[in-house]
Amino acid sequence: MFKGLGNLGNIASLMAAFKDLPEKMQQLNQQMQSEHVTGTSTCERVTVTVNCVGEVQSVTITDETLTIVETEEATLHATNQAGAAAKQRYADAIRQMVADMNLDLPGIEGLLTSFTGR
Repeated sequence: MFKGLGNLGNIASLMAAFKDLPEKMQQLNQQMQSEHVTGTSTCERVTVTVNCVGEVQSVTITDETLTIVETEEATLHATNQAGAAAKQRYADAIRQMVADMNLDLPGIEGLLTSFTGR
């Protein structure tokens, strides 16, 4: 279930890692707020930038001749694409944090896969 659970030293190390987990998650969230990803519509006329916690930072429309419906569809596609990239970046960061802390959390891969849909 956990790496090296048979050794009391490893259990103490595991408990220390769990104690540090809330602070590490807070640091990760702050880092993800400052990192950005973009999504581009299939027509390549709309670009949406989000931070890696999913907050939209900007929307750029490069073609003023798009109809309202085209603009809505392109914005929706670009936003969904950027959101998926943000989720993936966040999941990758959690994987790295867990690895850096030497934690083997049961079910973490399944949880992150369901989070990203991949």
